[in-house]
Amino acid sequence: MNAMTSPAASPADVCFVQVEKKFDTTTALHSLDLEIERGSLFALLGPSGCGKTTTLRLIAGFEQPTAGHIYIRGTDVTGLPAYKRSFGMVFQSFALFPHLTVAENVAFGLKMRNVPKPEIAAKVAAALELVELGTFADRYPRQLSGGQQQRVALARAVVFEPDVLLLDEPLSALDKMLREQMQVEIRHLQQRLKMTTVFVTHDQEEALTMADRVAVMKDGRIQQAGTPRDIYDRPLNEFVATFLGASNIIEATVKGTEDTGTVIDVAGNTLRIRAIPATTGTRLRFALRPEKISIGPITGSTTTGVSATVREAIYRGSQTLLYLDIGGMPVNAVVQNAGVEPMNLEPGAVVALHWDNANMVALEPTP
Repeated sequence: MNAMTSPAASPADVCFVQVEKKFDTTTALHSLDLEIERGSLFALLGPSGCGKTTTLRLIAGFEQPTAGHIYIRGTDVTGLPAYKRSFGMVFQSFALFPHLTVAENVAFGLKMRNVPKPEIAAKVAAALELVELGTFADRYPRQLSGGQQQRVALARAVVFEPDVLLLDEPLSALDKMLREQMQVEIRHLQQRLKMTTVFVTHDQEEALTMADRVAVMKDGRIQQAGTPRDIYDRPLNEFVATFLGASNIIEATVKGTEDTGTVIDVAGNTLRIRAIPATTGTRLRFALRPEKISIGPITGSTTTGVSATVREAIYRGSQTLLYLDIGGMPVNAVVQNAGVEPMNLEPGAVVALHWDNANMVALEPTP
């Protein structure tokens, strides 16, 4: 967070300021600074053990930081127990009470808050309508599909209008088709409610589909935070490039500079890219997304592009995934199968690769 901005003056609903969390001798979070804007859908993305669930539990108050401060809507909640915080939570397992009806499950939190009965009935009815389960009030969880149970869990989490909605891998128990449907439904629900929502996921596609902003985490540190498009198109380091979607890591050596930019060597091929601050002889690594590469036939000695050998071609219906080799360096590319007669992509075939050098992103070392 900017040192000139106080948490109270910040537009963020959730602020972490130099938050550290240790479990015995293990550090789960290292001096974490984080801002989550009010009304946004924010994804904490990373592999198991990266600290994303710990971050969510710190927001909820299930865990307390070893050092640093946590602010929610400008109020320092560091040390405040969970029952004194205003949040709704949806768990991976849905955690519905099997002996209670749908309406009773949704009403549970309101009863714990001593909300008057007439108000409970009205709020429960409104929440169920919001998730399109208005006619399911008297059913029990065992009578519902997985997607319907997920909707009940969402209704229960938002019925009392919390400051923050927390989603802990909420879709991982669903099959692929239902998971994709629920991604869109949760996104639409959050946009209607304008409720600050933080969700934990290890699914890159889920983060790209749902989130306004994403924080990619590794070993208790945020590697990069920004919009899905920014992070996907301009990853800062190799971990982000390879974790958020498929990416080629292109190794290159700086040959020199020209008026038009920097000249690099990629497996014996000379490329000119935009000017970067690197001296001659410097070894660099670039990210290049497979879909940014186009494929053409080798037509003769005057063919432009980078020559590559096909190692394997995998047909995927609308696309063919190519595993290629450029002078010993592995590269993947994606060919769209749009009804055009395909060129020879059998193993051993030689093709020409073309890409816009502006799509090569220079990478920093991963912390």
